[in-house]
Amino acid sequence: MRMGTEMKMWALVPRGRKVKPDGLTLYPVERLGNQLFAYAAAFAQARRLSVPCYVNKAYYDYVHPVRSFHYEYELDIFDNGLISPPENVYHLPVFLGYPARSARLWHNHVPSLVPGRGKSIFMEHSFGYDRRLHDVGPGTTLIGYFQSWRYFDDHGAEIRARMSRLTKPSDWYREMSEKIEPGTGAIVMHVRRGDYMRPGTRDFHGLATRAYYERALSYLRQMGFHGPTYVSTDSPDMVSEEFAGMGELLWIDPPPGTNPFEVVLLLSRADGLVTANSSFSWWAGYIGERAARTVIAPRPWFSNREEEMKSRDLVPPHWLTLDRDGYI
Repeated sequence: MRMGTEMKMWALVPRGRKVKPDGLTLYPVERLGNQLFAYAAAFAQARRLSVPCYVNKAYYDYVHPVRSFHYEYELDIFDNGLISPPENVYHLPVFLGYPARSARLWHNHVPSLVPGRGKSIFMEHSFGYDRRLHDVGPGTTLIGYFQSWRYFDDHGAEIRARMSRLTKPSDWYREMSEKIEPGTGAIVMHVRRGDYMRPGTRDFHGLATRAYYERALSYLRQMGFHGPTYVSTDSPDMVSEEFAGMGELLWIDPPPGTNPFEVVLLLSRADGLVTANSSFSWWAGYIGERAARTVIAPRPWFSNREEEMKSRDLVPPHWLTLDRDGYI
């Protein structure tokens, strides 16, 4: 895609869009994991400023013809503390056809469009931790991925507590949460396949292999986690075949229509968590933070070297990391 096409896709919206001047406005985008990171970053900064945190849902309510995909706004499933203004002028898109083609395109091209709008929009300029966020004041809309614990860990206790309070838990979640009970030594392995199997996506993200999960499971057993071992995956048929012979595994199988955040919260209850290189299980690790709990994450997180260099602040320093190919 040439630059000219990209610039047209990301044209700024008309001046009718309004921003609440007394607080920060969150502009969430894409899937659940990205929404959670942006929420935590915006909510924490609003707390530092002692101001309300508003949400602009335009990305999910306004579909530009250029955008061929559609995601759902999913933050209302927990006690998020956000304020959603009733007037439509507060839910107009900042950009028409937000470019969810890739994070790289977003970081390389979109920020150049923003400076002319003054200080009303704050946007991260790379995947790495951007300390400028802490200088943002009221009346600003926050847009970005914000994938680092450093954006919000000083308010992590409240964020975890809010995320743990589901607004309307399903019967399935209630039943499964009694099985995966903190303190029982239960282990959960999250295995991401699905879209990660596509050639371009796989080249960018890479896969955590069976050898990684076997090694992580062995470590957790040596550390004294002897409860049942569960597997959560977006590709159960593929992974059940791939993991054949790994011992007794129990499969987390949510019914159709289950909100994915319930699965995240369920994973957070495990005493031992083996994550994929995915924001989905990253949040399961972060929300479930507590004493006597161990989280193991794969390294590198990205196959793309440039993005991997920028992701040094993604994994909390007290998590264990293992080579995702099963090496040392």
